[in-house]
Amino acid sequence: MAPRQSGHVLVIDLAKIPIHGMTLETEVEPALLQLPQDELVTRPICVQADLAKVTEQVYVQGRISGIVTVPCSRCLEMVDDRFVAAFQVAFLPLGMRGVDDEENRGDVSDDLDLYIHDGIRLDLLPLVRDQVVVSLPVQTLCRADCAGLCQVCGGNRNEQHCACQEASGDPRF
Repeated sequence: MAPRQSGHVLVIDLAKIPIHGMTLETEVEPALLQLPQDELVTRPICVQADLAKVTEQVYVQGRISGIVTVPCSRCLEMVDDRFVAAFQVAFLPLGMRGVDDEENRGDVSDDLDLYIHDGIRLDLLPLVRDQVVVSLPVQTLCRADCAGLCQVCGGNRNEQHCACQEASGDPRF
């Protein structure tokens, strides 16, 4: 497979990373990340990263932030929820000895996630996509005291108090 061309800001030519490192601050359109369909990220995602090159290895640390529109876990109303994730990763060359071998990993810290680069370009797109996916909220509430939906009629209890009688079952359950 041919290396991806520098078609977007998240692909960086390794030769252009200065000895003292570089900082990347950009916004990424959600369509570029190809996120799962059930996640509604409609606004650009902010990416801030510091890159440092040590021989063939590139260390990247930074953070991503953005806003996702998801249904409230209780009442199903759509809610904007902010997500933020800090990351610290290492990009290693494709054929680096020890990448797959735990004993020979050398100076790569156990705390770092590992990604591979082709020796020419560094593609941050998989890193950013992974960070967005793992930082999306698991349970979102429209407000802390959300009353949710009525289990009998399905009405939103935040909008109106319903007079439905919930079936009384065995109190042990």
